[in-house]
Amino acid sequence: MKRICVSAGLVALGAVAAHAQYAPGLSYLETSKPWSLSASIRGFYDDNYLTLPKSYAAINPSTGLSEYLHPRDSYGVELSPAIYYNHSVENTLLSASYVYDLHWYEDRDGTLDQTHMFNAMMDHEFSERYKLILNESFVVSQDPGVINPAVSSMPLRVPGSNIRNTSTADFSMVLSQLFDVHVGYVNSLYYYQQTATDEPVTPANRYPSYQALLNRMDQTASVDLRWKAAPETTGVLGYSFENLAYTSHEDIIFSSSADFFNGPGHSRANSRNSDTSFVYIGADESFTPKLNGSIRAGGEYIDYYNYDSHNISPYVDASLTYQYMPQSTAQFGIKELHNATDVVGVGASPTLDEESTYVYFSVSHRVTSRFTASALASAQYSTFNGGTSDNEGENFYNVNLNLAYHFTLWLTGEAGYAYTKLNEVANDSGAALTGRGYTRDMVYLGVRATY
Repeated sequence: MKRICVSAGLVALGAVAAHAQYAPGLSYLETSKPWSLSASIRGFYDDNYLTLPKSYAAINPSTGLSEYLHPRDSYGVELSPAIYYNHSVENTLLSASYVYDLHWYEDRDGTLDQTHMFNAMMDHEFSERYKLILNESFVVSQDPGVINPAVSSMPLRVPGSNIRNTSTADFSMVLSQLFDVHVGYVNSLYYYQQTATDEPVTPANRYPSYQALLNRMDQTASVDLRWKAAPETTGVLGYSFENLAYTSHEDIIFSSSADFFNGPGHSRANSRNSDTSFVYIGADESFTPKLNGSIRAGGEYIDYYNYDSHNISPYVDASLTYQYMPQSTAQFGIKELHNATDVVGVGASPTLDEESTYVYFSVSHRVTSRFTASALASAQYSTFNGGTSDNEGENFYNVNLNLAYHFTLWLTGEAGYAYTKLNEVANDSGAALTGRGYTRDMVYLGVRATY
């Protein structure tokens, strides 16, 4: 079950109101004006910008021969302009933002990595009893961290204009002083540019395209009953239904016969379609004014209806947030769920998905009035479900460190380091994927201006 929310504090930096402002979650600075512009420029060094393993064999299309390729490093420049907008009236907050990110690599001739990120949000109170929050997130990128901002289905860089569009709705209704109901809907659409014609299937290359592996529509509808057990405690009882439908007409498993696409044993992308039911209980707790926690725990029943298979697994989504000093916050979270994967295996049956445990920790510390240090670390432990990769797995690690010095209210200097590692894990028989694991280090230095 995917729960992706766009924070008002992220998509907007200012708001102005003709009447009394409705601006939940925004600070005084964020409500000081209706729009804001920013731009940053960074110089960087990336020791594996293509996310390649130490060495691997690949087919050279010009010669038809197998060659060993190695990671490529490069110095480069990153440019990132952005615009943010807020509009607040008596009972409605509208926010929007657009961020463009461009990477130029000294190692490459004329090829640029470009990312577009658009976010929008509407928070509307119909009355004291009824409230609606709508979010929209649209991205175009090659970066796996942008396409999959939390639990990752694809830990590798994918060339092309790859798209993720996520729309969410949450409607809340107060039933009484003790009970209220939340009804939610999430729709995520994934589109990868690479097709089978870009990587033709040959006897030496029978791996499916990214469209076959990852193009999909993921829809989740949910309903929560919430009980105000105490002023600081809210209990939750909920149910969600998720439909995951792969949209490509291409194959993910090819026949071993001369007729790759129609011979015995081939499988289409939609063989991995699934319906999932989640049942969970939980609580939202304010331990102190500065320490808050949330947990949802239960189980998920997954029906792979085109493959005549099912799975029962635990489901957990928990977080703890602590504001230990003014303008200094730490957060810890953990998720346990099934998610899509780009791994499909070989042979007559496909890998259906992966079961992942995702753990993250972030901290933002205001060292002085001008100096801020922040860090984000995450680890994803995944086990593949089905096919020849059954019970094999991968561990995916990310660490990001950032130092920011505010020269003025409008100009900030930044320095940072990012580390990524993909590690393959063998099953009980010692089998594991080969040729995917990699490490990547990047350092950067730059400035950001805001108006």
